Amino acid sequence: MKNSKRTILPPNRISPVLREITIRFWEQPELRVWLQGCRRVVLGVSGGADSMVLLWLMAGAPGRPAWAPEVVAAHVHHGLRGADADADQAAAAKLAAALGVPFRTRRLNGERLRRAAGGSLENALRKARFAALRDILRRSRSQALILAHHQDDLAETFLMRLLRGSGLTGLGAFGPVAEIEGMRVVRPLISWTRAEIRETARLAGISWREDASNRDPAFLRNRIRHRVLPYLERATDHAPVAQTLARTARLLEREQRALNAYADLLYRKARQERLRPRRVGLPRRALLQEDAVFAPYLLRRLLADILKSCYPPPEDRIRELEEFSRSGRPGGLLQTAHNVVVWMSPEEILWAYAKPRRDISRAQLLQIFKKSAEKKVLSAED
Repeated sequence: MKNSKRTILPPNRISPVLREITIRFWEQPELRVWLQGCRRVVLGVSGGADSMVLLWLMAGAPGRPAWAPEVVAAHVHHGLRGADADADQAAAAKLAAALGVPFRTRRLNGERLRRAAGGSLENALRKARFAALRDILRRSRSQALILAHHQDDLAETFLMRLLRGSGLTGLGAFGPVAEIEGMRVVRPLISWTRAEIRETARLAGISWREDASNRDPAFLRNRIRHRVLPYLERATDHAPVAQTLARTARLLEREQRALNAYADLLYRKARQERLRPRRVGLPRRALLQEDAVFAPYLLRRLLADILKSCYPPPEDRIRELEEFSRSGRPGGLLQTAHNVVVWMSPEEILWAYAKPRRDISRAQLLQIFKKSAEKKVLSAED
């Protein structure tokens, strides 16, 4: 990263334009709803323009309302990029100190994560970063994590997932409020553009750090940001394209929330559980009702339930389970993701079990599943 040199303005030198910007931020109609019940929040600060501006808006801007929560600034050092990463942390700490905001940091072992990632280092870092932020959230007794994702991020994510063949869940991308890793995550800048945020930084005299990797064409997001979106701006009649794509993603996210609420109700009604060892089941009829249109939603919940994970399982695993639930004969076993095995009982209940180790034989698995007929079923109400 390189540093963008500016000097933060004292409150008595803030221009009328900048005051209007801060009013726009705090008077967003939904903001108070997004932050409802929050006495204290953790704000992720990378050192980049977006998070530095958000920290200033939430903790240092004039006109901060009485109901606004306390802010704890949190920085996760990935243990990569050497002195550049150290400078990112120093910049975030400097702004937090200037605003009188508590600053917390966690350092990851980036090289170890790189070796263990196997697939995507980006995903491994993301999971480790959220785990670190969750720890800060817990220790600071805060009620929400605040992130600086904005409208351009949303448009880029929408296109990335569209090109990867995502369904409604993926295309909805992220909304202003989400539940991630057991945390309430709020994105107050979701309707702001990157240009508006940079202009706010300029007006407020906020310095930030620029990550050189944000221009590296090896990353799909960068190619979309610097090549695809500018081309679409020139080639389409629906400019500004980022705003249009972000609006579409927000509409799909709203549709997805409605579907999820109904699918959650169906899942709670149909779900069964047995303990020692833990197995979670769904009657086959629940997966096939209403032309099986809700089967993928129910099966996603089944896998997330048995794995106790908030990350959605891959779509190919869901399709595999769908096929098994449609055509699998009673007594059939299927090994799926993350050592999860499913079994169709003689009563046509699809039971899922997470193996604690790989070397459990088929005979042992069948014995475990057959205990399902011997113990009390735990319903959602239990």
